[in-house]
Amino acid sequence: MEFIPDKPLFYKVLGIWIILINCTIVFSIYFNVFEAPRGPLEVFTAVNLVAIGAIMAVTLPKGIWSICFIFFMSFSVFHGGLMLASSVNGITDEDIIYQISRWYDTVETDNAIHLFNLGMIGFSLGAVLFSRVAPIVEEEEVSEVFKKRIYNLGGFLLIFMVVIFFGVGFGTGAISSYGAYLATLDSIPLLGTVFAYIYLFIGLSVVFISVAYRKGFGYLYFIIFAVWAGFAFKLGLRGEVMFPGTVAACMLGRRGAPVNGFTLLIITVSFLILTGIVKNARISGDYSAVDSVNPLNAVAEMGASLRPVQEVIKWRKNGDELLWGGSYWAPIERQLAHFVPGLHRKPGIEDRRLLNVVVSERAGPIGFSPVAEAYLNFGERGVLIVFFFIGALMAYFDSQASRLRYDILVGVSLVPLFIMIRNSFTPVPVQILVGIVLAHMVMYVAKTRFRG
Repeated sequence: MEFIPDKPLFYKVLGIWIILINCTIVFSIYFNVFEAPRGPLEVFTAVNLVAIGAIMAVTLPKGIWSICFIFFMSFSVFHGGLMLASSVNGITDEDIIYQISRWYDTVETDNAIHLFNLGMIGFSLGAVLFSRVAPIVEEEEVSEVFKKRIYNLGGFLLIFMVVIFFGVGFGTGAISSYGAYLATLDSIPLLGTVFAYIYLFIGLSVVFISVAYRKGFGYLYFIIFAVWAGFAFKLGLRGEVMFPGTVAACMLGRRGAPVNGFTLLIITVSFLILTGIVKNARISGDYSAVDSVNPLNAVAEMGASLRPVQEVIKWRKNGDELLWGGSYWAPIERQLAHFVPGLHRKPGIEDRRLLNVVVSERAGPIGFSPVAEAYLNFGERGVLIVFFFIGALMAYFDSQASRLRYDILVGVSLVPLFIMIRNSFTPVPVQILVGIVLAHMVMYVAKTRFRG
């Protein structure tokens, strides 16, 4: 292909062309231009997922270590994993088959699969269109002592939050098993908020550690995180462990590939096998009976985040009106109501724009989804537009030169956005604000102590 003068541009144009073809097929199926029963629909979705992932890996300047790619794969696993495993008849766990039988084989789920495809297409278009090579700048004039102080401050925060996690968990009995965890949070709702912010601060601390880390700093804090993650993962907390880890990968990837492709493959397969084992304890806490180490069972189990999308489609069919941005504005408005006279702030339990509250009431603790939220606000077009915006935002983050202060601010903003993959938008604005304030405090303390 020596006759192609600009290969990156060629790959980008070719990738966008393929994505647009897939978009045409998705809309054609959705509007019944031609029929696609569940089997072919699952196969098409799996092919679409793999194709878009490959396009992004090739066209994005940082490839698989770009923020765009890591976010896309995290989103796709939690929403498309079930279809991916089902499309190749890879689900062998009888418990998973039983659990999804309650909702998976419905017309609403067919529509949810279409919306997931729209989300993938919107995100990839935004990411690929706005991606560009980050400018090469001179090494930032930041002292190694300053970096080491941020690294240690992040480590101290991590240790502090891990101690609180175990203190609250053992004190309430919440971490004796996953069933006990759910029961305790159901009986003491305030604990849900406490644990949510424990996980947030653990994620923020991992950002400080990952961004500031340099050779010679040691691995102590990474080991502490790994020990906590192992316990939390064994308890059944998947996203709470996975999302800080993926954000850490984003931050380490800003300075180059942390590991080679083969090592990454081994880590991924091992993670999936462990996830399959952990699945056995999500209700009973019993790890003694492991029927299979099939990694596709883990992919399917994580992919059950499609359920909230199916749920909101039922709400719309039953007469729920579109929110027209209400759930995105509500958390901002509720904070402004503390300072702006005349703004009314309903109790959280009464504000039907807070979708984390609504879904918990109407469907139980099934998490939530940015696809479901976009659909409930603006319909099908909203999924495409919202995910296009998210993809463009991630591409903007990728396109900026890697600098210590910038990477810290990006990292603390990414933590709530990654958590949103399995939750509603409700806490995101406040959590981003908390992260930015904490980041400036950490950098100020590190700078002050360095000057001292």
